[in-house]
Amino acid sequence: MERFIDPLGLPFGFYAILRRNEQVAVKCPKCTGLAYISKGEQGVVVNCTACFHQEKEPEAYRYTASGMCTVCERWFNEEVTDHKQQTHKAVHIACPHCSAVNQVPIRKIAAYSGCYLDFRNERDPIFQLEMYYLDYFRGKPVWAANREHLNYLISYISAELREKPATVIKRTASHSLPKYMKEAKNREAIVKLLHKLQRIDR
Repeated sequence: MERFIDPLGLPFGFYAILRRNEQVAVKCPKCTGLAYISKGEQGVVVNCTACFHQEKEPEAYRYTASGMCTVCERWFNEEVTDHKQQTHKAVHIACPHCSAVNQVPIRKIAAYSGCYLDFRNERDPIFQLEMYYLDYFRGKPVWAANREHLNYLISYISAELREKPATVIKRTASHSLPKYMKEAKNREAIVKLLHKLQRIDR
């Protein structure tokens, strides 16, 4: 009987992969060829191995208008969501305390990067690119973030006996897998599909 011990945590989450300086395989937005998302000195980038398209993570900013109200003399700090106002150095804004209109400078602040975002709908959370290793089983997606993830899935799903390490940490790598990928009745078909994905860029 083939045994498999499931690794702890969520090692195949998007940011977990990048933190280990590994890459996520996606389809290039220009040619649909194999592209890799990686994290380097200039932030998160995607590079295509076929057409050499390159894209950097878009910069995200918040815009705030803050100052002392000239009427009620209370401090306020309001977020500016109007894109036209965001292009100005200063803006007229109503005081949230007394409604008096004040002219105050706009500050541009780097927004917090969503480091807790993960894969959704078979796409990465930054560029929204489709996974390169993607196929369907009875209309349901079967995908892998990269070759290491693909090898893990084959080992996990092939195993007849799956064990969790004896520890207080309850989540293991298989925690996020959908039920249809774990069911014994689908084992053979899913593994066959994963082996097919292994061969697509060879």
